[in-house]
Formats: sequence, structure tokens, C-alpha cells
Amino acid sequence: MFYNEYAMIIYVKLKDPSNTVYFQSIIGTYSHLAWTRTEDAKEGLIKIISTNERVDEVKELLRNLKDEIEFEEVKI
Repeated sequence: MFYNEYAMIIYVKLKDPSNTVYFQSIIGTYSHLAWTRTEDAKEGLIKIISTNERVDEVKELLRNLKDEIEFEEVKI
């Protein structure tokens, strides 16, 4: 996880890269929390960007998503 004065960035790697669109559509539903960007589709690497004010909500959303989609947070 990376912070600066404006944003928080988390990189996640999906166990199954075919879940990329599904993962991003779920995050996209909560557009007030975070934005996503596919960094490497083949590897299932996704960048999640949020404002610092929403960090706790984004972390909670990711914890809940782990029940549906297998992924891990990675350092870049």
C-alpha cells in the first residue's frame, strides 16, 4: 500500500486473472470509494486508487471481496 498526501494506492494480484472484469465491476459499483486500473491483465495485477479519507472503507470492501474472489495484496 502506498500513501501520499492525496491518495492511497493498493496493488492486488488475482489468483485467477479471468476474474479481472468481475473484480473491477464490483469496485466500480462503489465509485465513490475507489477507482481501478489493470496494470497487467495476463498476471491479474490491478491497481486500486482511493482518497485517503476512504482508506478504511476500501480496506473493508477488499476484506469482504476475499470471500468471493481470491487475491492478495502485493508490493510494487
